[in-house]
Amino acid sequence: MIALIPGELWAALGAILAAAIAWLVGRRGGAQASKAKAAERAADDLATAKGVQDDVQKLGDDDVRKSLASWMRPSE
Repeated sequence: MIALIPGELWAALGAILAAAIAWLVGRRGGAQASKAKAAERAADDLATAKGVQDDVQKLGDDDVRKSLASWMRPSE
């Protein structure tokens, strides 16, 4: 049965298969790169949040109240 299929058809099938595999490998690599970038951005965001928290912790209570008073309604 395999002998009945011409060589040109086998070559075409091989080329189609190679293209499909290359497409799948490229798609997987792109997805992994996207996940890596998202993880890097998340780590940067966490580091920024930690820095802000550290800055707030360094402030005294009066300094925090003064900075919050600029954008909050004053209490009565």
